[in-house]
Order: sequence, then structure tokens, then C-alpha cells
Amino acid sequence: SDLINEFIEKPVADSIVTLLSTSDSAEITKCAGILASQFGTGFDISTQENAIKLVQSFKKNLTLLIQKTWVEQSDIMLKEEIIVKLEKICNAVSEGKWAENFVPFIQILNSVISLMFGPISKTAEFDEYALRIDPEFGVFCWYVKNLPASNDWSNEKNMAVILIAMFFLANY
Repeated sequence: SDLINEFIEKPVADSIVTLLSTSDSAEITKCAGILASQFGTGFDISTQENAIKLVQSFKKNLTLLIQKTWVEQSDIMLKEEIIVKLEKICNAVSEGKWAENFVPFIQILNSVISLMFGPISKTAEFDEYALRIDPEFGVFCWYVKNLPASNDWSNEKNMAVILIAMFFLANY
């Protein structure tokens, strides 16, 4: 929607389009850097060690966020399921298994967004709602919403796309 342009610069919006459509390694790296810069500074995945540190920070922060999110009694089990899945995914991606963990990773992100915002997260009004109440998190939700439900991308591209989301949540 045009609303997102009130919160991000055109190069950021263009970068997600390019990132999702390219298979060129240099373009993936460039676009990932631009998108990550929207979420802060310090995004450096130039080494496996840096990527693993980011995964660990993401896991710790997201676990805390999930645990601290107040939910209805009916969603307590969902919180526990998400934490178990989060552990498995973080272990797998730390071993370099990015592509095969894209789908469950996106499912976790959508579940966390649903836990945090409740039923409104499933409505057409949610994009505007999220951007208005917490612009930074609203831009993150926009990023997640633009990701496909599944893909046939390279492990490298899946890594970049996943690490962008991890970077945001590790620093949120």
C-alpha cells in the first residue's frame, strides 16, 4: 500500500522487490543490507561466526518477547509450541540449513505477530494499525507480509532473508 511509503524510503521498498526477484549474489547482499539498515545498524553476516551470534541473539530476544507477551488462556499452549519450534529452527540454521527452514521460520514469525496483536493481525486493517501504533514494528510486519509462504531460492538467499528478520527481532 502507499501507506508504507510514509514510513520507509523508496530504496528500501525497491530493495524488497529486487531481493525477492533476484538470484544474483551481489544484488542479494546489497538489498539485504539496505533492508537491514531500516531496522538499525550493525548488520554484518560476512562470517559464519557473525551469523551464529545473530541467531543466538535473535533466539534469546524472541523467546523473551514470547514469554512476556500477555495472551488469552487459549493461546498459552501456542506460546510453548512456538518456543519449541524456535529452538529447533535456530539449531538448524546455525548448522547452515537455511532453505529447508524458511517455511517454518515464516510460520513462527506470523504466529508471534498473531500472539502480540491478536485477531486484528488477521484483518485487512492490520497493516495500517501496526504502522500507526508502532512504526518500527509495522515496517517489520510489512517485510514479513511481503515474503512468500514458500520458495525455491538458494540457501544463500534464504539465509539473507531470514537474517534480516532475525536482525530486527534480535534488536527489538
